[in-house]
Amino acid sequence: MLLTTWLLGGSAFAQSLEFGFVTNPSSTVDPGLYVVPSAEVSSLLVECDVGGRRESWERNQVAAGSQELFSWSFDPRISHADCFVRAVYPSGHVEEVSLPVDYDVGATLSVDYSNAVADLEGHTLTVHVTAPVTSAEIVAWGAGRIEIASDTISLDAGPGEVTVPWVGDPSEVVLLEVKFFGAGGWASFSFSPWMLDLPHEDVLFDTNMASIPPSEEWKLEATLRDLQEVIDQYGDIVPVKLFVGGCTDTVGNASSNRTLSRNRARAIGVWLREHGFNHPIYYHGFGEAWLAQPTADGVDSAVNRRAVYIIGANPPPSSSGIPSANWREL
Repeated sequence: MLLTTWLLGGSAFAQSLEFGFVTNPSSTVDPGLYVVPSAEVSSLLVECDVGGRRESWERNQVAAGSQELFSWSFDPRISHADCFVRAVYPSGHVEEVSLPVDYDVGATLSVDYSNAVADLEGHTLTVHVTAPVTSAEIVAWGAGRIEIASDTISLDAGPGEVTVPWVGDPSEVVLLEVKFFGAGGWASFSFSPWMLDLPHEDVLFDTNMASIPPSEEWKLEATLRDLQEVIDQYGDIVPVKLFVGGCTDTVGNASSNRTLSRNRARAIGVWLREHGFNHPIYYHGFGEAWLAQPTADGVDSAVNRRAVYIIGANPPPSSSGIPSANWREL
């Protein structure tokens, strides 16, 4: 968008230049100053101080009515420039004008938390912002959407990674709401560090089999009731998701154990889905990679032939002590 401002003065050439500027620059549109002479100009010099950096341009034989744009690289931290314009006309007359250029960069502030890093031990959350931020409001919510704590902190960060602390007792925090403030606007997001390891009795599968024996279904029926209790308590504040991880002992081939554990985890998820659990279910086969009780290779260990049921709004982070996993949605 081009906005023009007429500069009035006492000379005959005081109205010979028209000025405008880019009002809403962004990462794809650079800020800049327009100079439009009403008469032919032999030479046109423009110098701008942009955040302490000097930009300079010179153009010759500028036609009357030509829209000359002098632009500089977009920086979301800068929304002001001081410019000087010197025009020399064929008659030898010289016109000089100093003018400020202000523009809005607030609309560029946004938050990318698709790869948010939650430090469960340090109780911090790191996300990516597209523009500088000067402060943040943080609200922590608990079960039943009860506000646990809130705080406002000062920041001097961005664009790029920004780390904020959790507020309240970490063991009670179910959802964090964060609002960032910058020079020209604000952006907010919600994130849940909440995660539960659901206690249960493990299904006993037949050797090398992934089908659930009818005699073991009562264990999953009990799990289904426990899951409903979790939904009743937390479902109104976070999107409840179930992550089923299958694990084996060290007997047999490691690759075969991964496949077997993945098929068993999927079988558990399918049973729960078919019997009424209508929230997202993800599964992964850890095989021998996540032993409850470390053993040597080839050791028959009942405690390691297990499944884990993790409930959360997001996949379990590696900082929680759970090995990295390629969770598949059922």
